[in-house]
Amino acid sequence: MAKLMIDIQLGEDEDLSILAGDFQVAESTAQHQQQLLLNTKGDFKESPTVCVGVFTYLNDERFQGLMRAINVEFSRDGMEVHEVSLSKQGDIVSDAVYK
Repeated sequence: MAKLMIDIQLGEDEDLSILAGDFQVAESTAQHQQQLLLNTKGDFKESPTVCVGVFTYLNDERFQGLMRAINVEFSRDGMEVHEVSLSKQGDIVSDAVYK
């Protein structure tokens, strides 16, 4: 059974979501996945080896390295990864949930 990941919510501008002076909390699995994909290694000083850095793969025509990096980072973050793929439109599609 998938575990809900409740965390402080970020808005569309990647800033903290604050309503009436309080931080908003919500289920955040997709938010965590997005942060792991977009940030590069070294962005989080307390864990410099974490993250995928999807933009570093832009000029790489072989996407196996990207798919493997996503699998590794999601697993390392505590997710059970069922599938990670690239859609025909170029979107990353993931089926991964926290254990």
